[in-house]
Amino acid sequence: MKRNLMIIMLTLVLQGAVAQDYIVKLNGDEIPARVLEVTLEDVVYHHPDSTETLTSRIPKAEVFMIRFENGTKEVFTQNLPENDTATAGVLSPVELHQLGTQDAIQYYKGNGVMWGSAASTAVVFPYGLAGAVILGIMPPDVHPDKVSDPALLAYPEYVMGYEKQAKKKRRRKALAGAGIGSAVAVTVISIAFVSLMNNFQ
Repeated sequence: MKRNLMIIMLTLVLQGAVAQDYIVKLNGDEIPARVLEVTLEDVVYHHPDSTETLTSRIPKAEVFMIRFENGTKEVFTQNLPENDTATAGVLSPVELHQLGTQDAIQYYKGNGVMWGSAASTAVVFPYGLAGAVILGIMPPDVHPDKVSDPALLAYPEYVMGYEKQAKKKRRRKALAGAGIGSAVAVTVISIAFVSLMNNFQ
């Protein structure tokens, strides 16, 4: 019963950490937010952790994309250079998908997933393995600074190819992190056990 409760709590915490919108700026910065409205000039939002009702605004001209908590994206292609958009537009859907796959191989690292998985596993071993699994199956973030051309993110075929490959890499990284965390946890437990046995002698 305790094990199931621990897994449920860990799942809820991890889901709560990602259940929010993100405003991705042209320079690659991300703003965690609750997007309230997109006007002709601004994106209106407030910080997800804020209990205040005050809203913030950011000019649409500074925004590359809004990534909503339900997984949908709104890309502001009008803020991208025209030549980049035109170049992306001449590729076929198959070529866009292949390019997305290649870019994920080259640009997507997933190191944060690996170390998050390692920390989760090591800190609450063995229950933390559930956190590693959750991190591994979560959809990967596609950042404009981790692609060959940000204009390509406006094309669903490219994004599908990128995300499919990034998911594979994310799962491998989560598995590697779980291995690292397990090794650390087992080592610490073994040292503690040996120390405890020595104290009894």
